[in-house]
Amino acid sequence: MASSANAAEVRRKFLVLHDSHSALPANMAMTAGMTAVFDAALPDGYDVYAEFRDGERFAGAEQDRRFLEEIYLKYSGLRLDAVIALGPGSLAFAAENALGFAPNAPVVFGAVMEDQVERLEVPSSFFGVTVDFDLAGTLALARTLQPDASNAFVLSGSASFDRQWGATAQEVLADTGDIRVDHVSGLTIDGFERFAGDAAADSILIILSIFEDVAGERFLPRDSAARIAARASAPVYGVYSSYVGHGVLGGVFSTFETIGGAAARMALQALEMPGAAVGTKAAPVSAMVDWRQIMRFGLDANLLPPDAVTLFREVGAWERYRVQILITLAVILAQSATIAALVVQGRRRRKAEAAAAAGRLELAHMSRVAQIGELSGALAHELNQPLAAILANAEAGERLMAQTPQDLAEVRAILGDIVEDDRRAAAVVSDLRHLIAKSAPDLVELDLNDVVVATLRLAGNEMRMRGVSVETWLERGLLPVRGNKAQLQQVLINLMVNAADAMAGLQTEERRMTIETSLRADGWRELAVRDVGPGVSPEIRDGLFRPFRTTKPSGLGLGLSICRTIAETHRATLDFDFAVNRGARVVLALPAP
Repeated sequence: MASSANAAEVRRKFLVLHDSHSALPANMAMTAGMTAVFDAALPDGYDVYAEFRDGERFAGAEQDRRFLEEIYLKYSGLRLDAVIALGPGSLAFAAENALGFAPNAPVVFGAVMEDQVERLEVPSSFFGVTVDFDLAGTLALARTLQPDASNAFVLSGSASFDRQWGATAQEVLADTGDIRVDHVSGLTIDGFERFAGDAAADSILIILSIFEDVAGERFLPRDSAARIAARASAPVYGVYSSYVGHGVLGGVFSTFETIGGAAARMALQALEMPGAAVGTKAAPVSAMVDWRQIMRFGLDANLLPPDAVTLFREVGAWERYRVQILITLAVILAQSATIAALVVQGRRRRKAEAAAAAGRLELAHMSRVAQIGELSGALAHELNQPLAAILANAEAGERLMAQTPQDLAEVRAILGDIVEDDRRAAAVVSDLRHLIAKSAPDLVELDLNDVVVATLRLAGNEMRMRGVSVETWLERGLLPVRGNKAQLQQVLINLMVNAADAMAGLQTEERRMTIETSLRADGWRELAVRDVGPGVSPEIRDGLFRPFRTTKPSGLGLGLSICRTIAETHRATLDFDFAVNRGARVVLALPAP
């Protein structure tokens, strides 16, 4: 449909006249050919009006008069841009009546043989596409494929159109040389089927058209040809392209799609050059065969003309995709060589990665050992407190035991204090042993809060010696994560030492550190360390986690780099939170176990 009033004014209108009815495959094929051309040339839309005389089923002068009246009623008041007459009957009708119902419209014809145009005495203003349903060429094609054939049979029906075809065939095939041609008509459809089934295997069968058999039963020519071909004991040929694909082996003809498209192009040409002598052109003719029928009758495909159009050919994979297969094999060979090289390279890379991983583990272990060295004074103090308490309690217990009477209740209390202090010292030693141990970094499920408490047992005294007040905000209950306790403690100790170093320039009462654990809405667990130092200057933010980048006079710049590597092995993230107003906040985020 046109999208505007202007487009509607120039919307082209075509009247197409058909000899037969709308269900005829030939008419549908020609319509498809015209539609393809009009769609491409008139993208803004067009109108096609189709009328079907159907003269075979509704013959006679009275039917002609009624058809003409209906055409006048419909189109005499409509401005038609072109009339397209498809078939000799439609051409004759247009030649006699077009000036009455479409006086200013050019008339284009198609699906008409050249001798029919001459017999109809078509006006010189008409132009169109002549066709050649090459009966002689079809017989020549059959003889090429069946060189040993000695007899050909030409089958036609009993309708008026069929009889005209039969008469034409007798003229065209009057002199066929050394092959005998017999014309077969006047049979019922069953008779045609029996005849084809009884024919010798080396015979040639050519079907013209069978609109109607001798009993008056009517058919679509394609359907009647298909019934006969299905029973035939010899190859069957035809004069229409619509037969191919329905049991008929092939023929030499103009296809109906080509005829319709050529007629549409000529109509458009007449509209582009009004009054010009467009003339008459012949539709291209080609041999067309159904590969399945060649295989059915065991014919030699090498005998096909080189320009023949072969339909329905089921070629093998090698024939269809030879080039692609060769290219694929070449690609596979190249890929195989590449894969072999990649395998060798992969093995080398894995060895290098294993060595690098071992180096990182060794570096992390050395870093932990160095951290223990830095905390040695605080650890000694942390151990000295429970040991001193044990000694004092033991001496007091000894004095109580020497008294008379002995105060057993007091002695029991003293022994309980000794046990508690021993457990405290043992916990420090156990935490220290796990932290300094050199073992595989296995990831197990553990409580993140417990990691914080255990780390504070080791580093808490160091913070107190530095004058740093540590406040903990721990998530209530258990906060399970999957990790390696020693490595997570290493990260936390490093962050605590960094925070303490950052606050070294502050007054003792100002040095405050916050350690918190929390459960995020997305299920991740966070461990954050925050100080109130000077924070991180914008100039160094991008390189904080790079190796050998440090702001400490005596530092190596490996601490944060090692911590991020540990975080990555835990599928975790380690980043600074630059949204805080004062100091620095570092967040270790771990996924749920």
